[in-house]
Amino acid sequence: MIVLAGSAAVVLFMIGIAALLGFRQTARLDEVELARLAASEGVRIEGAIVDAKGRSALARLAGGGLLIARVLGDGVSARVAPTSALSLALERNGLRVTFADLGFAPLKLHFASDAPDWVRRLAEGEKT
Repeated sequence: MIVLAGSAAVVLFMIGIAALLGFRQTARLDEVELARLAASEGVRIEGAIVDAKGRSALARLAGGGLLIARVLGDGVSARVAPTSALSLALERNGLRVTFADLGFAPLKLHFASDAPDWVRRLAEGEKT
């Protein structure tokens, strides 16, 4: 029991030091970051929606396909996928994106306003 308490105290101490040193910053997504991610993939964005907290985003690309991005710690994970590889479902105040690739966890976007028309059309089954 003493070893467990000592270990917990050391872990809490290390977390406190990391916080004091500034290791608590996380990345945020916005339309500028999405455009940068798209440009790095050699594609252009036609429409985008960013989660209300800036933690995830979905963008419709010129020529078809979607750019999916999510914040992971202090970085951003992004993927370009054809619409056929995704399933979109509108939910109350948000959107759930499920991938055909089971290795990529579902993405949930929460937005403050209504979903754009292009998102609604995709969720209803129309492919771009």
